[in-house]
Amino acid sequence: MKDKLKYLGKNTLLFALSSFSTKILLFLLVPLYTSVLTTAEYGTADLITTTASLLIYVLTLNIADAVTRYTLDIQYQVEDKNRHLEKKFKQESILSYGNRVILISTLICSLILGIVYWSNQLSWPVYYYFFIVAYFFATAFYQLLSNYLRGIDKVSAVAISSVLSSLIAIICNILFLVVFRLGIVGYLLAMILGPIGASVYSICIIGASVKVYLFNTCSKSLQKEMLQYCIPLIFNNVALWINASLDRYFVTGMCGIRQNGIYSVAMKIPTILAVFYSVFGQAWNLSAIKDFDSEDKDGFFGKTYTIYNATMVVLCSLLILLNIPLANFLYSKDFFLAWNYSSILLISTLFNALTMFIGSVFSAVKRTKVIAWTTVISAIINTLLNIGLIPFIGALGAAISTVVSYVVMWGVRLVYSRKYITFKVNLFRDIIAYFLLCFQVVFEHTENHLYLGQILCVLLIVLIYRNYLSGAIQKIYNRE
Repeated sequence: MKDKLKYLGKNTLLFALSSFSTKILLFLLVPLYTSVLTTAEYGTADLITTTASLLIYVLTLNIADAVTRYTLDIQYQVEDKNRHLEKKFKQESILSYGNRVILISTLICSLILGIVYWSNQLSWPVYYYFFIVAYFFATAFYQLLSNYLRGIDKVSAVAISSVLSSLIAIICNILFLVVFRLGIVGYLLAMILGPIGASVYSICIIGASVKVYLFNTCSKSLQKEMLQYCIPLIFNNVALWINASLDRYFVTGMCGIRQNGIYSVAMKIPTILAVFYSVFGQAWNLSAIKDFDSEDKDGFFGKTYTIYNATMVVLCSLLILLNIPLANFLYSKDFFLAWNYSSILLISTLFNALTMFIGSVFSAVKRTKVIAWTTVISAIINTLLNIGLIPFIGALGAAISTVVSYVVMWGVRLVYSRKYITFKVNLFRDIIAYFLLCFQVVFEHTENHLYLGQILCVLLIVLIYRNYLSGAIQKIYNRE
């Protein structure tokens, strides 16, 4: 148990150092975006990047996820000097196969967007399509290299590359938006140059030849197994994209591009909570695969989930309390209305974090089909609710739809996970805490924001989880 916690703690610390140092800086750029870009420009830029993200999920077949999973399998085989070269060759052949998939998918992406441009379906200028292709390749290639570094257990290199990507994006944003005043073009350029710079660093760390990246032979049986693992994740990631992004298209179509700009900015405050779960999630995925135990004899999975859930709920509650003050600081007057959606989206981010944790169980046992169909159900619910609610309550309906879809996915995954692992969850206690979060949001949306009621909700949530929070703090303090 101590070794498992030590491994998880070390990786969490590495990801935390990289994420907090850069995400906070990127977060502080939000006032720059909202002051330099118009609501329409920000809404358009958001549609470009979310469209590219969808194409990555579909066209790359999510090969980067398979690269991590199967490279890890080889990494944790019994090591000896005679097998070191054999292991290295197998890992590099996985990288080579992944890279070929990325190159082919980039060509297909270019072809599809070329057809869309010539048919003039969107009436976009040609450089918008160029940015989608460039963002597609830069992001997909960086994800592949980053996942490979995770697979060969070079977590520190992953952390450094993440810092480098963010720093390049920050510097470019300041230069392009403030100094050269390139507007939306400068914003999009910065989003591309960040992952390109991090990819160059990752290539240097991997230290492989051009032959490795393009021509190493991966066995047909391994290619087939990798595809069987990652193809179901297409449905999962597309459904996740629907949960996270489709509402922006509905908002654009039903409420206008300006309203989408405001709604997109509303996700910036929930991003603070997302940083916490992304930091832990990156480390946890490695531990879940390495230390999986279907009976959870030492309580590693159960105890980790309980502490993780308690921490995320308390953080969510605190951020809801600070939502309006943060909106005052971050958003210019045209964007300030985004606070109405931020607190609701914070709850959706919480349940997204919990579903990611439970999803690691299915990844560990290579049951990605379960991940896929549970997410698809959630996406269908989200889509139907968007259609039903947005015409009546506008963007608020999109935020509510997202929350409901993630709650459903969390519940279904939690029940289904019992088929593969047994870990204890005090569901009654957790549901009380979730209802307190909902009451807190209701208080926030009253005329005077009823801060006294909000503070009471925060205190009750801390009281509910006091034992787990104090235990976690004590372990950190005693370095156990």
